[in-house]
Order: sequence, then C-alpha cells, then structure tokens
Amino acid sequence: MPTYPPTSESINSESNPVTSSLVGPIPVPTYGPGGNFTIISKTRIPAAPAEVLSLVRDTNTWPTWNTFCPSCVITPPTDPAPTPTDPSIPSGNTNWLDLGTHATIDVHMSGDGLVPGSKRSRTQGLCITRLEPIDKDGKKGYMIAWKGTGFSNWQLHSERVMEFVECQMEDGDMGTSYVCWETFGGMLGSVVKATVGNQLIDRFGDYSRDLREYFMKMKGAKKGGSERDETGEL
Repeated sequence: MPTYPPTSESINSESNPVTSSLVGPIPVPTYGPGGNFTIISKTRIPAAPAEVLSLVRDTNTWPTWNTFCPSCVITPPTDPAPTPTDPSIPSGNTNWLDLGTHATIDVHMSGDGLVPGSKRSRTQGLCITRLEPIDKDGKKGYMIAWKGTGFSNWQLHSERVMEFVECQMEDGDMGTSYVCWETFGGMLGSVVKATVGNQLIDRFGDYSRDLREYFMKMKGAKKGGSERDETGEL
C-alpha cells in the first residue's frame, strides 16, 4: 500500500487558510506511485470529519457551494454497488457517492460554476475507488477517492484522494484537517500539466475554500442563532 502524505504536515493557519500547489507525483490507491504530477490542496474546516465527508458525498448540495464542479449525474448501477462496511459511513442516500459509484461531473475550469448562465468547460467521468475510515498513527477520520474515466490507462489516468482527519482549530474547537490531492499519469499527463496545470492549482484551492467557507457560514449562523436565543436580538 503506498504511503500518502500525512494531513498534519504543513497545515495552514488562519492567516493563510488554504494552500494549493503543483508538486511531483504522490501515490494514489489505484495506480500507486508514479505519474506525471500532482495537484495538492489543504485547509482546516470548522466541522467534524463526518460532516465534511457527507457534504462531498451528497451531490444534491453541490449546486450550493461547489464553484469548480457544481453538477454531478450518477449513473444507475447495472449491479448492486458495493457498500461501506463501517457503520460510521452511511450508505444508500439518493444521489450520494458510494463505493463503486460511477458518475459524470460538469467541470468549470474558470471557477464560475455558481455564476448564473455560466457554461461548463467539459464533463468528466469518475468512479469511487475508496470510501473508508482512517484510524492510524493518531489520525482519525475518513478517506474518499475517485479515479477519472473515459481514457485508456496508457493515454491518461488520474485519481483524486481526499482525507478528512480530526484536528484542533485555532480557536480551540475540534474541526477537520482536509487534504486533497490528484495525481495525473499517462502519455497525456504532461499535456494536461502544460495546458491547464495552473488552472488546476486555482480550482483545487477554490474547492478547499468552498468547503471551508460553507462550514464557516454554518458555524456563524449557529452562533448567531444562539445569541438571538439568549438575548432576543443580535
């Protein structure tokens, strides 16, 4: 099993809440080590790992927060899809990503997915390859991964991994250390790097920021609600 980058490494602070960069290839579950390059992004999110994972899996919510890929169409399986065995990972919700799910997403390479009237740059097929808990080396949380579909493996292959690991936030509350990386390989990998590498850095940063801001707003709304309950006014 390849060794993945630990989520506790180089985690950012409130002064720099999101990082995104292009680096050398990082191992992924399906393809292991190798490849042409990796895009990796990190942030901290003020919500429990299970909540953040659920938001990512629930494609019904994507049109409300996901500026990169605001739409996802799940392909009905011809056979019953394998389901997670861990009871902490719910399964079977409508339009949720499960282990083995095949889907097609709309990709907005300009990051304008939530702008009324914006048009997708292209579509991308995917298949969920990992959906499992993390409980190792002091890390507790979850992992989801999906591989791109639509090309022959030798032409172009990619796999995205997201880790959601429990951490302490700057204010002392518990939250999620979020790390996402996608490794690209195949003969067209260098072409992808040259043509849209910089855009991918920006969009992966947007994705991390979108998740963080979604839960920042949720936390603010809860805080505001509790203040109203106690005082009767803001």
